Amino acid sequence: MRVIDEKRQILTMVQEGKISVDEGLRLLEALESSAPGQPGGQAAGRPAKMLRVRVLDTEDNTRVNVNLPLSLVKVAMKFIPKHVADEIKDQDIDLEEILASITDATVGKIVDVDSDTAKVEVYVE
Repeated sequence: MRVIDEKRQILTMVQEGKISVDEGLRLLEALESSAPGQPGGQAAGRPAKMLRVRVLDTEDNTRVNVNLPLSLVKVAMKFIPKHVADEIKDQDIDLEEILASITDATVGKIVDVDSDTAKVEVYVE
């Protein structure tokens, strides 16, 4: 996904009220700092790793496709509300460990769920 498309996606989330203006600004700043050729960005000649999530609801054929640069995922994790983070921790899920594993992982599928009502795929590309 091109940087301009990622910016458009962030602005759309602000417009739809999914994130606040301040959150959108922080995401845009993080995106700029992770852009190729920028200080702190991806090394020259190496494309940024992307986290791709694909969900298909087989009951009504709804499709959801989310593509995020891993650098943006790191920033987005900071926006998880405390009560949600606490619930996740209560389930013995360590988001920091998961993010570290995803960041260090080679490309490929990391989650593949196929049930009667939905199909979910999460992979790094």
